[in-house]
This record gives sequence, C-alpha cells and structure tokens, in this order.
Amino acid sequence: MRLAIISDIHEDYGSLQRILGRIDSKGYDKLICLGDVSGFSLPFFRYENTRNASACLELIREKCEVIIPGNHDLHTAGRIPRHSATFDFPPDWYEMDPGERLALGKDELWFHDNDLDPGYSQDEVDFLSTLQEYCVLDTPDYNILLSHYAYPNLSGFSKKFYTWEKEFRAHFDFMQNLGCSVGFTGHAHPRGFYRVTPDGFRHFSYRALEISKFPSILGIPPVTRHKHRRGFCIFDTASRKVQIIKL
Repeated sequence: MRLAIISDIHEDYGSLQRILGRIDSKGYDKLICLGDVSGFSLPFFRYENTRNASACLELIREKCEVIIPGNHDLHTAGRIPRHSATFDFPPDWYEMDPGERLALGKDELWFHDNDLDPGYSQDEVDFLSTLQEYCVLDTPDYNILLSHYAYPNLSGFSKKFYTWEKEFRAHFDFMQNLGCSVGFTGHAHPRGFYRVTPDGFRHFSYRALEISKFPSILGIPPVTRHKHRRGFCIFDTASRKVQIIKL
C-alpha cells in the first residue's frame, strides 16, 4: 500500500494545492492528513491575503481518506482533547474568558485565541467535531498509528516538543497497546523529518529512508510555507520505504 501523508496546512491554500498536485503525480493508494488544517496567526504566518481555511478543508475532505484533527482544529471546533498531557482542562474551558484560559494554561499550553477567525460554516465546524484524535491503519504486515503529535500530547495542545527518544516512551507504549509498529506524526514543523526508535532520535533532511527498526516514529514536515519547510511524505508499506519530499 502506498500512503501519501500531509500535515499542518494552517489555511495555506496555495501550498496545499501545489503539494496535492505533486502527490497526484507520484501516485498513492490512500491520502492522509495529520491535522491543523486550521490555525493562522500574525506575525507567525505571513500569507494573510491568500489564506483560505474553507477551501483547504474542502480539498482535504474531498481527497483524504483519513483526517486527524490538530490542536488548532479542535480549538476551532470547541473540543477539549481526550489526551492532554499533564494539563487538566476544566469542562467549561471554552466558555471561560480568554484571559482566564491564558492564566490557567500559563506557559504550558498554546494560546489559540490569537488565531484569526477561519470563517468556517457551521457544517465545517460540525465536521471537525466528528474527527477522531488518532487512527490505527491496518496493513498486511503491521499496523500504523496516525496522530497529530505524540502521546500523551496526541493533539498538540501542550507547548512541549520532544527531541530525544526517552521523551517518546509513552508514545511507544501507546503504540504497543494498540498493536502498532510504525507511527506518523505532524505538529512539530521539522525542516525535513525526524525518526525515533527506542534507541535514538535523529533528524534528516528531505530524502528517502527505509524503516529497518520496529517500532519507529516519523515526524513529517508541514504543508504551510512557514520558514520554507514545506513538504510531504510518501510511504510504501510493503518495502517500508519513506520518501520525504520538499516543495
């Protein structure tokens, strides 16, 4: 099975169109989105005149067989994540004043209230509300865990990013409990990609790589043009070959 995997679009319609065109030219069996279709703020992103959240979501809904919500998507839908690292969200989180949320989250959580309004219709918000926070994909030889980020911060609300293998132990345990040997994540916006095994964390530039060790976690680049990191992933489950391709 040939998987095409994208993540972190952040309402960048032009980049999404270009990357989907490249993916179509490569060929695939399933197209997967690992979240954050939504989420645009200034001055973090600089394409205000060309952003289009609804057009991005329409393309994703049309083309992707699996869609995982990211932290910005869940915030847009007013959903509290089921897996939220060490932070205990109050049940009335989205009814609270933004200042109260900021004070409670302190430096631990991303403050999504800085996002510009994506302009979604109620149908689009309702759709985001139905998405599951992770997916287990069956293949003939092994199972694959698809998530926005790493357990227990599966949806990426916590500001903490993991940069060495011991920080991924909980995610490896989560994969084992679900019977998964390979995991794909987005959220971190790497320039290129990273691969994690229980023995080590390593960052790579845009290139091809064969997965030779199980379990393995791969963090893929974003679609958005932020800091010129645009890219996507093609994964052949039979040969275990990963291609991370730069736009």
